[in-house]
Amino acid sequence: MSIKLASKREVAIKVRHSLFARSLSRGKLRSRRGVRTGESLIWRLIEPGFSHVQFGLLKSNMVWQRVCIIGVGLLGGSIGLALKRKRLAKQVVGVGRTITKLDTALSRGAIDIATDDIVKGALDADLVIACTPVKSIVDSLVVAAGVALPNALLTDVGSTKQSIIKAAEGRLSPSQFIGSHPIAGGHHSGVEHAVGTLLDGALVVITPSTNNPPELLESMIRFWESMGSRTCVLTPREHDEALAVSSHLPHMVSSVLAGATPPEFLQFVGKGWMDSTRIAASNSQLWRQILEENHAPALQALKNFATICGTWIDALERGDFDRVESLLQAGKATRDAVASRHLSG
Repeated sequence: MSIKLASKREVAIKVRHSLFARSLSRGKLRSRRGVRTGESLIWRLIEPGFSHVQFGLLKSNMVWQRVCIIGVGLLGGSIGLALKRKRLAKQVVGVGRTITKLDTALSRGAIDIATDDIVKGALDADLVIACTPVKSIVDSLVVAAGVALPNALLTDVGSTKQSIIKAAEGRLSPSQFIGSHPIAGGHHSGVEHAVGTLLDGALVVITPSTNNPPELLESMIRFWESMGSRTCVLTPREHDEALAVSSHLPHMVSSVLAGATPPEFLQFVGKGWMDSTRIAASNSQLWRQILEENHAPALQALKNFATICGTWIDALERGDFDRVESLLQAGKATRDAVASRHLSG
């Protein structure tokens, strides 16, 4: 899959609904031709023979009256802090299961009101964001939708998308719910680690269904960009395949590396080992859900990785160190290219 980067904060804002649905169903999501590679990652709808696609800067930031965040952990808390820091919400309500954690969110200024009841938290909200584990996202939003404003915007931050979009069909209105995934966070969990700048410059992947109206997509893009993020539009399947390689595979490899190190050698590990195994310290129950929900793409990514490992094994068994150096150089080139892009972005 090839994805182009597009100029900052540009987005197609006027596309007919029929074209939008048809383009998604045919997989015709392409980047705007002639746009300079660089800063923001946004895909446009381009249909042969259709030229009435308007590109331009988003309108001024929206100010939400009542935002409900379901699940005030690292990401939920960071969203709350960002909303408050940027003055994008008049009231932020946090919903959680543990009162002590909600008290921490209150004391840190991530939320204004805390409750363990979704109905109370989402009442009259005009924006609801589910930051719960993947399997409970849709159920949480269904409850919230019943008491939120009729035109409330509903989204999530789940790191798998096909299962969420499928579960939402017939349960959440396509005129309200659209999937999101901020690629931000860390191996630490909990609101105590939340920071208001976590989303600054982070990439948020938005995954509309074929039934979402273009106005909802525009609103979702506008929201995340007002939070300081870059945005990208992918189909749920494209998202899951991409994240299986870029996120889920690194976690599995990190866990394997940590688990494969014999206890008697742990006293010799250094910064390289610590850097390479950092994400292995993430919540294992959360990652079980992620890998279960994105099982097939994650498995394929791991099989492809095993094939590359086989190439390494073959080169070492043959004593072919020209091949080993070539493999090392290929890895370095990819790593350097990504690091350079992050530094320039």
